[in-house]
Amino acid sequence: MERKVLGRGLDALIPKKTAAMLPREFIHLSLNRIKPAKCQPRKEVSEKELRELTMSIKEKGFIQPIVVREVSGGAYEVVAGERRYQAAKSLGLKEIPTIIKELDDKEAFILAIVENLQRQDLNPIEEAQAFKRLIEEFEFSLEDTAKFVGKDKSTVVNTLRLLKLPDKIKQALRKGVLTRTQARTILGVETFQAQEKLFHQILKEGLSVREIEKKARLISKKRKKTDPFIIEVEERLQKLLGTKVKVFNKRNNRGRIVLEYYSLEDLERIIKRLR
Repeated sequence: MERKVLGRGLDALIPKKTAAMLPREFIHLSLNRIKPAKCQPRKEVSEKELRELTMSIKEKGFIQPIVVREVSGGAYEVVAGERRYQAAKSLGLKEIPTIIKELDDKEAFILAIVENLQRQDLNPIEEAQAFKRLIEEFEFSLEDTAKFVGKDKSTVVNTLRLLKLPDKIKQALRKGVLTRTQARTILGVETFQAQEKLFHQILKEGLSVREIEKKARLISKKRKKTDPFIIEVEERLQKLLGTKVKVFNKRNNRGRIVLEYYSLEDLERIIKRLR
């Protein structure tokens, strides 16, 4: 049986017309009746971007209406167009061109993701968090998510892996200090401590991706030389469970085993293997 991802097709959620919106398709809604989205995928909006958008709207007006949904008592919540809404507020406008749609939480979040991905507005961490929410909260499979965003499954998995980086590195990704490719290369180093050390080297020395890969390989080789038995155990477990496995050996023959999974569906598969 084919899995149905959405209650309605995407065509029902996304306006096909943008700059050429017909007057009957939107209304001018009072800004006092609109509030920010509570589940906006994009968390980071630079002051420069907002300032440039505000100046553009001041000079040229709105090219595209925002999309909202009614929440309660005649109030509306932004679904798509959060920056346009913020810019309108900063200009002191009384109303804004608006399309009102009947959307549940799932459809509202999906439409917000669509707009941000099409505009390439999400930073790598926001994109990974959006994928994670689609999988965990809205029960998308990895295949559903890949098809939905127009990427292959491995790209979705690699994006999700960025969430496993130390907070300091994730923040650098959000701010654009570190590129997606550099961050993925850092993931080749196993421990948080080693990842952070390599991250600081990148910032200090301005390392290229090729240089980062070389350093990551040297760190991995060093670890393998000091612990060949552990590496062998890891490889055996990885083949058995079909996922990345790390064994951390402490003193007195004690340690811990870490298994990676990329969705609840993947976790269930690993649990079945363990049983």
